[in-house]
Amino acid sequence: MANSTTFLDQAIQEKNVRKIRSAIVSYIMADPLDRNNETLKVIDKVKSAGIHIWEEHDGRDFEHDRTKWDKKYFSQLQAQLMTNFSKERFHHTMEVGKEVYKGELTAKSSDSSNHFSKVNISRNVGSKKNNTSLGKNIVAGMVVIATAAVLYYLIKYLIKK
Repeated sequence: MANSTTFLDQAIQEKNVRKIRSAIVSYIMADPLDRNNETLKVIDKVKSAGIHIWEEHDGRDFEHDRTKWDKKYFSQLQAQLMTNFSKERFHHTMEVGKEVYKGELTAKSSDSSNHFSKVNISRNVGSKKNNTSLGKNIVAGMVVIATAAVLYYLIKYLIKK
């Protein structure tokens, strides 16, 4: 699991609060039930590093009627965590995730370990393969934009004639 936390470890080393919060939200998305307490372990790890990640709660209300909790509401809370990473919102998000996905508790714990491995491998942004792939994607995107711009001006020129 050493490679699985590369993104988080890098963010902690850089003391990059935005990246740390993003990693935590990724953990929540990967396992809303937090079966192995991975998300809470990450919070403890960040706290042990002396990094303050919490913001003051912005006052937005939570839905307390559990009958209205669904995957859409859970996704909304995750998105709100990125704009207001308060302890209140974090704990409510964790509570909602456990309620909404409780039907998945019957899944084997080995399945969740395999799921974590797959998700965590994709988080390994420090690898050369990911950096090379990112560079190629950026270049390809620039080529597409440049081609579109040339075609736009060419069509615009031909229409004027």
